[in-house]
Amino acid sequence: MENKVGDIRLIKTVLSEKIFSMKIFDVGFWLGRTSLFPLMSEGTVPLLTEIEQKYNIQGTLVSHWIDGKYSVDESNKFLINSIKDKNNWYAVVTGLPIFPEKDGYKNILEDQILNEKVRGVRIYPTTYKFKPVEWCIGSLCETLIYNKIPLFIFHTETSFTDIQLLATSFPKLQIVLETQIKKIIYHTRMLLPLMKKCSNVYTDISNLGAPGLLEYFIKNIGYERLLFSSYAPVNDPLVPIGLLLNENISEIEQTGISGDNIRRLIKGDFL
Repeated sequence: MENKVGDIRLIKTVLSEKIFSMKIFDVGFWLGRTSLFPLMSEGTVPLLTEIEQKYNIQGTLVSHWIDGKYSVDESNKFLINSIKDKNNWYAVVTGLPIFPEKDGYKNILEDQILNEKVRGVRIYPTTYKFKPVEWCIGSLCETLIYNKIPLFIFHTETSFTDIQLLATSFPKLQIVLETQIKKIIYHTRMLLPLMKKCSNVYTDISNLGAPGLLEYFIKNIGYERLLFSSYAPVNDPLVPIGLLLNENISEIEQTGISGDNIRRLIKGDFL
């Protein structure tokens, strides 16, 4: 019995050392509440800080569930202000179509993009009734390209066809297609060929949980456009961590996916 206890302690120690050595940068921290997950704990700065420390997470992209549902400008300001005192916490703000004649809103968004705390812009085409295509969000895309800011979008908010059109219309725009809010594993027959065709499309691994799926993506498109995301506090970071601890994933692939890929992306150092 003592040998078994000792073995368990040794395994925990080894796993802890591996996790801490990953230097994780998590693109999926969420503040606030949402009716989509009524049983989740409210995402607060103290709770996310606790999660960050538990897994030695060394950087995060933070979003907020209010997502501009009342006022995009005020929601973005609230998010930025919520994390202003947190080192290595960066905001993914909400974007909308921008038209040249609406200089007031354009200037507001550009001011927020230039804020040192902002490292991403997320759009919600289905929720806010617009198309993520060149003729609708072209000026927004040009603004993001100029400032080297990636565009984030849930796969539930658009179609793979529209993402393909957007990616080919703006080859310098870096697009992160997020695998939440519903499991993307049922759509991998679309996601994988999309990423093969469009080298500026990235995805997170939080919902690539089917057996062997992450390894399959690495084999077919490489590891460089796969990003670590826990979707905390809805999910536990141990889920994507567990995927990366698979023995079929090399140390270079593990290091890239756990943090180096997103660090490169938000610095504007694209492939």
